[in-house]
Amino acid sequence: MEDCNYLLDYYRLTADNRLLYGGGVVYGARDPDDVERLVVPKLLKTFPQLKGVKIDYRWTGNFLLTLSRMPQFGRLDTNIYYMQGYSGHGVTCTHLAGRLIAELLRGDAERFDAFANLPHYPFPGGRTLRVPFTAMGAAYYSLRDRLGV
Repeated sequence: MEDCNYLLDYYRLTADNRLLYGGGVVYGARDPDDVERLVVPKLLKTFPQLKGVKIDYRWTGNFLLTLSRMPQFGRLDTNIYYMQGYSGHGVTCTHLAGRLIAELLRGDAERFDAFANLPHYPFPGGRTLRVPFTAMGAAYYSLRDRLGV
């Protein structure tokens, strides 16, 4: 389950009936110093009844944001495929990607090709301005999320 905000949060139950909750995306070159301080307020806004519950695990990680926010699927060579750029929607989209690869391996490439044929654009500003432009854009969309726009 994920929300519709630009700076999204997501959650699901794990096989051992624990809550996996993620969010608190930071756009930039560094991981947050204290991931728990970043994520717990969002968790408690969604599930206030969890106040005081012990958090067993916490981590940070990178994600790939595409300019279109659509995942990138494609072929590098015969029987060499890639799926990347889930733009923070990997919990949901990787399941779709797995299904489309399974269809492709069974000989049905139609749905995989629909994604593979989407245009992909380079990020404006190249490597030099990628991080500052991303941070400015994220600040703008974060404000929109907070204002409910």
